[in-house]
Amino acid sequence: MTADDDSAEITVPWFWGRVPDPGATEDEQSAWADGVVEMFTEWTREGWGEEFRQSWIAEENLPEDYPFTADNVGRGIARWLTARAATLPVWQRMAWGTAFIQGWPRWSPVPVVVEYRAPVADDPIYLMELVGADSGGGEPASSDGGLGLGRQIEYVSTPYGDGLRVLSVQRTNDHLAYGRLDAAMRLDWPAADDRPAARVDVLLTTRVMDLQLMGLIGPGVDKLMQQIAEHPRPIAPDLEPAGGARQEVNR
Repeated sequence: MTADDDSAEITVPWFWGRVPDPGATEDEQSAWADGVVEMFTEWTREGWGEEFRQSWIAEENLPEDYPFTADNVGRGIARWLTARAATLPVWQRMAWGTAFIQGWPRWSPVPVVVEYRAPVADDPIYLMELVGADSGGGEPASSDGGLGLGRQIEYVSTPYGDGLRVLSVQRTNDHLAYGRLDAAMRLDWPAADDRPAARVDVLLTTRVMDLQLMGLIGPGVDKLMQQIAEHPRPIAPDLEPAGGARQEVNR
């Protein structure tokens, strides 16, 4: 665990991956789930971190003697992510992360909704409004009607374009605090042998209920943004927004 000198943010190692697209075949879904199991087999070769185990027991209402194996946890995570990814509109996809403390997986899965869209304006300034960072908009609205308590804006630079992320502290109507992170970037990918040059806007959003994770999610999503920028993908017509609301997922 380290502190970023520029922003005083705490950073930890992160893994980020993609949940298969809704059109994936059963064999592709199965192979992906097997891969999740293999990752947890490697990550927990020397056992399970106690904080991870206790958080899983609490969140999933599991018995204290639940058998923590890479197969049980990995396949449980794959099912959880697949079910939530299936609820997203066709122009959104889901990424998932794992944050590590002292080499142990501590928070997983951390879901992030990712939306690739064709730019709707030449000036990417409109993205600031979409993530609640515009100068005249006040706090980002809570989707459940809760109260916004403050926000932190950080700018992000990648080899193919720039963006920003906004972390706001919200409270639900039940007065529970959570962190909401919205991010956006404009990318200009150069042409390559297998694809033409492309300009794309990318929006990301997630919510975290764990207050410790709230302090780590910003730099974590920053790493995901860098990863997305380094892996160009085509923007198909069915991935463009059709006026629907952006969806959020909780962790």
